[in-house]
Amino acid sequence: MTPWKKTFISAFTAQILSIVGFSFALPFLPFFIADLGVPDAGDQAFWAGLVLSAAGLTFALSAPFWGIAADRYGRKLMVCRAMFGGTAVLLLMSYVQTVGQLLVCRLLQGAFTGTMAASVALVASVVPRKRSGLTLGMMQTAVFIGTTVGPFFGGLMADSFGYRASFRMGALLCLAGGLLVYFGTREDFSSPAAGKEGKTSGFLSIFMLKGFFLAVLVMFAVRFNNTMINPSFPLIVRDILPSAEKINSITGSVMASAALAGAFSAALVGYVGDQYGHRRVLFGCCLLAAAASAGHFWAMSINQLFAARVLFGLAVAGMLPAANAMIHGIIDHNSLGKAYGLATSLSMLGAAAGPFAGGYLASSAGLRMPFLVTAGTQLALGVLILLCMRQSGGIKQSQSR
Repeated sequence: MTPWKKTFISAFTAQILSIVGFSFALPFLPFFIADLGVPDAGDQAFWAGLVLSAAGLTFALSAPFWGIAADRYGRKLMVCRAMFGGTAVLLLMSYVQTVGQLLVCRLLQGAFTGTMAASVALVASVVPRKRSGLTLGMMQTAVFIGTTVGPFFGGLMADSFGYRASFRMGALLCLAGGLLVYFGTREDFSSPAAGKEGKTSGFLSIFMLKGFFLAVLVMFAVRFNNTMINPSFPLIVRDILPSAEKINSITGSVMASAALAGAFSAALVGYVGDQYGHRRVLFGCCLLAAAASAGHFWAMSINQLFAARVLFGLAVAGMLPAANAMIHGIIDHNSLGKAYGLATSLSMLGAAAGPFAGGYLASSAGLRMPFLVTAGTQLALGVLILLCMRQSGGIKQSQSR
């Protein structure tokens, strides 16, 4: 097995462990917030939106600096930093006593973690360009596998042992992922000499590259739409269910099913993008995601909600890998960390704004309104991608990879 494949497999496995760790408890934040002294459902959605937004805000601010550090000191070091930082933050969350303390922990999480962005930069730096769509799609598959296993078993643990035990188990899984990256990956990295640093691309020149803005916009929309529905989704499940018994297990199962669907489609969509063009893939995914979001709005039973969630998972699975592959195809190797840091920083503004907007909409216009807004934004993004395709006269393979 070639060194890049060994590194990819280790990073892939570690990414699964870290996402399982984070999703062991985070999907149930509205319920945990209720345990911290917030009884009203509307207030729970609002505070859940605020708490979930906090990490996105600090991540957006810190990502460019971590990207510069990755290009200067190595991408493997940044992955270890994110994994071990996540371990510490999840452990702290298990001891919070107020919503304010939980908010501070989420701010710290955004500032010091970011395992997905760091892992993507590491994998992109070692894999051949012709394999970028498939391998980066597999990294997204790792996220979906993690969000399949995490909510399911996390829900079972929360029902049996409480939310704090779920946070502590998540911390152990992040620690295992960090150790796997430290001992299992190899990066032939050499810090650029002082006289050569000026040859690396600056943030402005990266931003002005053709195709970079569209890729970032896609990443922003995915994170905005995914996170906007998070504050209200568990509460909708609770409203539909006739009994609150095993609410965490059922909520986790529905989320896990959507993530499992995404795990199967992410790598396949990445491969199709390598063959036929990533923008074409993005256009189809946007239309499917818009239909699935509207399905959430009208769902009146757990089965209907389950079907809409699975369809949404299938649709969004290919969007981030396609955007990452587009960036990989236009960025110089020496600036990969900086490019992914900038892209992540800008797109994480969506993760910061999404939960806050979703929580506000849920508390003021009804728990289901965020899903209708998500459908509209996905449809608008699809129209924009179609216009870009027509302006470029079709997407050539060389431009897509």
